[in-house]
Order: sequence, then C-alpha cells, then structure tokens
Amino acid sequence: MKVLRFKNYLSRPQNERTLSNVLSVVFHPLLMTVVGTSFILFFSGLYITMLPIHAKKIILMIVGLCTLGLPVMLLLFYWTHRWINDFQISERRERIIPLILSAIFYYVAYRVLHSLHTPFIIQKFVLASTVAIFFTLIISLSWKISMHGVGIGGFTGMVAALATVSPALFPILVVSILLTGVVGYARIRLNAHTPAQFYAGTLLGFAVVFGIFFLL
Repeated sequence: MKVLRFKNYLSRPQNERTLSNVLSVVFHPLLMTVVGTSFILFFSGLYITMLPIHAKKIILMIVGLCTLGLPVMLLLFYWTHRWINDFQISERRERIIPLILSAIFYYVAYRVLHSLHTPFIIQKFVLASTVAIFFTLIISLSWKISMHGVGIGGFTGMVAALATVSPALFPILVVSILLTGVVGYARIRLNAHTPAQFYAGTLLGFAVVFGIFFLL
C-alpha cells in the first residue's frame, strides 16, 4: 500500500505536466479569436445571434481563415524549416516574424469584415485582437510577455464588455475569469512563463479588448 502511494506521488508531477500541456493547446492564443467570434455569434444573447446561419458561416470562415488557418500554416512552414522549436513559440526571438505576419492576417480579416458591412461588434472584436497582437509584438522585442495570457485576457475582456450591457453574461464572465487562472497555472507549471509575464499578458489582452469595445 505504501509502495502504491509512493508511485502515485511520483506520477503526480507528470500528470500535472500533461494536463498543463493539454490546457496550453486547448487555450492556444490562435484559437481565442475564433472562439470569441463564435461566442458573440451564437451565445452572447445579443441581436447578432439572430443573424441567418449562412451569414454566421461567412463571418466564421473569414475569421477562421485569417486568424487561425493562415497563422497555423505559417507556423507549420516555420517548424518544418526549423525556424521555430515548437508551436507555442517558446523562444522570444522566434516570435517576431510570426507576430508581424499574424498581425497582418488579423488586419486583413478586419478589413474584409468591414468591407462586407458585418455587424460592428464583430469588427470591433477582430480589430481589438489585431491591436493586442501589435502590442504583444512591440513588447516581445525586449520581453517575453505571455501570448496565452493575451489570448485568454482578450476573451475575458470581451465577455466583460458584453456583460455591461447584458447582465445575463455575468456567470460566463466568472467562468472566464476562473479559466484565466487555470491557464495561468498551466503556463507557469510548464515554466513557459513567470507569473509576471502571464499577468502582464492577461492585463494587456483584457485592457485592449475591453477598452476598444467602449472607445469605438
């Protein structure tokens, strides 16, 4: 019995590391704009949820291609050429070019959505994501801010902004805040970031998205 407990104790750190890796993938920053857009379109409870399904599909196709598909293809290209070590882009110096190109892809998504006269709330969220990437790029030139923090912080900022006009979203906001803590624990547990790097990323993402929702 004691031997079994000792083996369980030894395996616990490995299990925690595996869970942290899973959380890092599930809440990868490249996914958060698509997740946020889907939330606005289907679960926000606002007028936009009444859009025809074909309109929602077009919006998601544009957002998905520019903020997820193209950046993932870019990372695959970089990885196959050994220009990055992993898809988390753990090394700060490896981030610069991918961030520049991702910011361009995000801005293209915003311009396309704007030209199609899609609901302004979607345009604001994609624009806010673009601005957040730009600031992440600037900071990454000298310091390794957490992109996971920026991603989950931006999503939480969006939910917080929507909750100010739709109080029914407050439970979702609470869940989002709790998930932010879980993602932060995972990234710190993997030694991918210091607490300061994750907190800074979360604050940046939250402030940019929440601020743009109210300024525009």
